[in-house]
Amino acid sequence: MITTSRAFAVVDAALDYRAMRQDLIAGNIANVDTPYYRPRDVDFQQLLIQKRNESFGINDASTLPMAQTDAAHLSPQNDESNARATLFFRDGHGARNDGNSVDLDVETSELGKNSIMYEALISARKRQSGIFSAMLEASGKTS
Repeated sequence: MITTSRAFAVVDAALDYRAMRQDLIAGNIANVDTPYYRPRDVDFQQLLIQKRNESFGINDASTLPMAQTDAAHLSPQNDESNARATLFFRDGHGARNDGNSVDLDVETSELGKNSIMYEALISARKRQSGIFSAMLEASGKTS
């Protein structure tokens, strides 16, 4: 596969995470009447930052390297390689009498925001692809 832009990897990862979040929010809405159900959400901001740093070769200077005072000591493990999105419970709203804390207004609002972000990413991906397509088409006409 020909890589045309380093940003494609970041946009593709963001699309995957947005799709995952859409599924979680839809599951929260589906369980609005399930007793003791707590709404779930996912935080993937750190993963996108990590993906951006990998794609563009940015060295994050905010982490300190571990000092190794003896050659016989174990070398530090890179925990970023197995980093995952953080799944958490969104419990900012009071639970009803049945213990369910899903707020339909919040869930539909989050669903709408996530859909807009997903569509913006799709639009950006199409625009990037269109630029390269136009460039290829124009280069074919010059020969």
